[in-house]
Amino acid sequence: MARIWSEPYNETHRTRMAWEFGESEGAARHHRAPTLEPHHVLFVRVAGFTFEFHSVEQLRACQTYYAAKHHPSSRLPVGTGEYGGDHSEVQRWFERLPLYLREEPKRLQVVTALDDALHRVALGEFALAAV
Repeated sequence: MARIWSEPYNETHRTRMAWEFGESEGAARHHRAPTLEPHHVLFVRVAGFTFEFHSVEQLRACQTYYAAKHHPSSRLPVGTGEYGGDHSEVQRWFERLPLYLREEPKRLQVVTALDDALHRVALGEFALAAV
C-alpha cells in the first residue's frame, strides 16, 4: 500500500530532477513571495522508497519511466551536445533511483502508486505546480 501526501515547500526540499526539468515554477514563485504563493511538494512512498515531486511534469515523467517494462541504455553519446560533462559528473534522475524498484513486482507497485498519485492530483486533492 502506497502512502501519498503533500507538504509545504521549504529549503530542505530539493528536486532531483532539476537537470531535465529545471526549477519548478512553484519553487521560483515561493522564493519571490513565500507567504503569498505557497508551493507544495508531493511525496509518494512505495516499496520502501519515497519519491519527491515538485511538478506534475516530474510525476508524469516518473510514471512513464516505470510504466515501460524495458528501458534503453542510459549511455549518452558525447557528440550530440546533450552530454553536459564528464561521465562521472552527470547522472540523470532515473539513474539515481534504487535498482530494486525496477524488479517486476516492485515496478508494478510503483506504477500503481504513481497512477494513483496522478489521479489524485487531477482530482484536485493535491495542489502541485503545472510547470
